[in-house]
Amino acid sequence: LKRSSPPCLPPREACRVAGAPGPPAGLAMVYFECQACNETVKKPKLAKHLEICGSYYVSCIDCSKVFAWNEWEAHTSCMSEAQKYQGKLFEAKESSNKGQAKQDAWVDNVQKRIEDPEAGISAQTKALLVKLLGFNNIPRKQKPFGNFVKNSLKIWDDKKIGEMWDVIFAANAKPPAATAPTNAASKEAPQQPDTPAKPACKEWAGWKRALDEVLAAHDGELPWQKLRDALVARYRSSGQANGMSEESLGCQALAEIPEAYLSAEDALVRLPAPAKRQKQA
Repeated sequence: LKRSSPPCLPPREACRVAGAPGPPAGLAMVYFECQACNETVKKPKLAKHLEICGSYYVSCIDCSKVFAWNEWEAHTSCMSEAQKYQGKLFEAKESSNKGQAKQDAWVDNVQKRIEDPEAGISAQTKALLVKLLGFNNIPRKQKPFGNFVKNSLKIWDDKKIGEMWDVIFAANAKPPAATAPTNAASKEAPQQPDTPAKPACKEWAGWKRALDEVLAAHDGELPWQKLRDALVARYRSSGQANGMSEESLGCQALAEIPEAYLSAEDALVRLPAPAKRQKQA
């Protein structure tokens, strides 16, 4: 007996009849069946199909749920093979639906770009892109995209691949931020908040004067290290340093201390007795 040939089915349904494994769980794009003409249509091409066919309802190939013409766009993912076989034991990953929604939006943008008559896409590039959209899980990065095109479409011309990527990149490029209209008011410099004015540089009256003032402010005596640092800080605040190093300024400050201010008994530098009395008075 002659075996009768199986009825003509869409490729996705034919795989199921033959028992071949479908696409990996969570990665397959949603397919719909038009309720008017029974044609199986991939989601990115469904809007165009409904315009031509005029159908008000479509059904999902995977879950058989019927959607109205204004409801199907929200159906971004459907029941996977794992859900069918695991039933209530199935635990969906939180990130899977987000990733599929992002991929679907990316493909939708490419489809709209291809159909835009003002996009200026060559007929050859447009034909290649239409063929490419028939595949699932098209990479969204340039290098993996190039490898995917070579393996899937058997295109090895880098120029053609580059032209395809240019269209895809333009389709998914973020729009530039809106700029405020330029007018006379906007050209005026914005008012800056009031900031405290920088203190004016203190006039430098010499190392001896600075030495006496620092010692007088500390009851007439200081360890030589603290005195050196205070003198250097004063010198810098006067704007006289001119790029001199801290070490050089410190040596200069110590060299300017008269011997009358020094003591052989300890490391303190003191105002001489007459000068101390004069400062206190």
